[in-house]
Amino acid sequence: MHKNGVKTIVVMMVLLLVSTAAFAQGNDESSNAQGKTEKVELVLWDVQTSTTLRDIVDAAAQRFMDDHPDVSLDVVHIQNDAYKTKLKVAMGAGTPPDIFHNWGGGVLKTYVDADNVYEITDTVETLKEKGMSASFDPVTFDGKSYGVPYGGLSGVFFWYRQDIFDKYNIEPPKTWDELIEVGEILKSHGIVPLSLANKTKWTGSFYYMYLADRLGDTSMFADAYSGKGSFETPEYVKAGELLTDLVRRDFFPKGFNGMDYDTGQSRTLLYTGKAGMQLMGAWLLGAAKKEAPEEVYSELNVFQFPAIEGGKGDPSNLVGSPGQNYFSISKVTKNKELAEEFLRDYVMDDIWVAEATEQGYISPVKGIANEVEDPILQNVARWFENAEHVQLYYDQYLPPEIGELHKDVVQSLFGLDMTPAEAAEAHQKALDQYMADR
Repeated sequence: MHKNGVKTIVVMMVLLLVSTAAFAQGNDESSNAQGKTEKVELVLWDVQTSTTLRDIVDAAAQRFMDDHPDVSLDVVHIQNDAYKTKLKVAMGAGTPPDIFHNWGGGVLKTYVDADNVYEITDTVETLKEKGMSASFDPVTFDGKSYGVPYGGLSGVFFWYRQDIFDKYNIEPPKTWDELIEVGEILKSHGIVPLSLANKTKWTGSFYYMYLADRLGDTSMFADAYSGKGSFETPEYVKAGELLTDLVRRDFFPKGFNGMDYDTGQSRTLLYTGKAGMQLMGAWLLGAAKKEAPEEVYSELNVFQFPAIEGGKGDPSNLVGSPGQNYFSISKVTKNKELAEEFLRDYVMDDIWVAEATEQGYISPVKGIANEVEDPILQNVARWFENAEHVQLYYDQYLPPEIGELHKDVVQSLFGLDMTPAEAAEAHQKALDQYMADR
């Protein structure tokens, strides 16, 4: 055969081998692409770095991924203070996580107003069939809902020493006038009626919030914040007057505005029997269990903030948080349906609630009182179930700068450094300035 013919055949054979190899490689790549589906990625941020809720969140995420093999839900636990800054920066840059932790109230409302949060009203309406309706209040604005609770009920109540009340034949007061009578009886026996350590300011804020709630109707605070009403209403001024009346009656310990709650100064007065009552959150029970002798812990009892004669507020209303921690969905997420499914079907499902109850959390779901063994926590659960409204703490609901001013103003009221009318005016001026600057 001619040399050129041989050469041609060789070239053709090489080309055939190359083509075959390329075809085979293409088939392999196609096969690999079909066999390996890329996972959808979701990211969740929370602040549960050390609480038992961390494990509960992680377990729910794992259940979700087990049911959705093509989805990866990456849970990131971030320290509380660092988280607030990190989320703010991410929101500003348009790169927030798909699901993010918040406490509801003013900070969330700021993100809602900036169109950073996905509305989930329909999902919330479905969840209300199982959950306590009030637990969604801190994440509902103008009738639209933007989050679901994942923490526990955290309300503020009057804690008292049952043995002291029994000794002096005192019944838990149901009205403000009865509270004053109880205070005078305790004072006459050398017992501080109301233990308070107000250096941290939020402890005294409880009185102002509850008094305003009992005097006004449920919408008074929301109307004042939205501009439909005012912080200078007669009810807010009256709240300041009743608060300062307690101070003038000498119902609080000496130097209470400089005492520190975090170091246990007010709780110690209750433990030692030097004080008869304390207005504080449900977390006091856990603190007392660790700090107080067993014989003192067993004498602790609780009653709701009294009604005020002539007031418009429903006495079932509570100050506190009906969910404490919330999950919301970022508006920019590309996987809204999956994120919403996680909040709807996995957060606060039966497995979640059972695990939370075992860890001492009172999940905001109907019937939870029947699942809790401690009698005081049973009462707390029932009060939440029956509450007409739960008012989120002002310093959490209001924008941060107004929340801080609120605490300063109330501390000044307790110190008699500001009149009730001046306190009401200071709140309104701060809000007006905030709105003007927006």
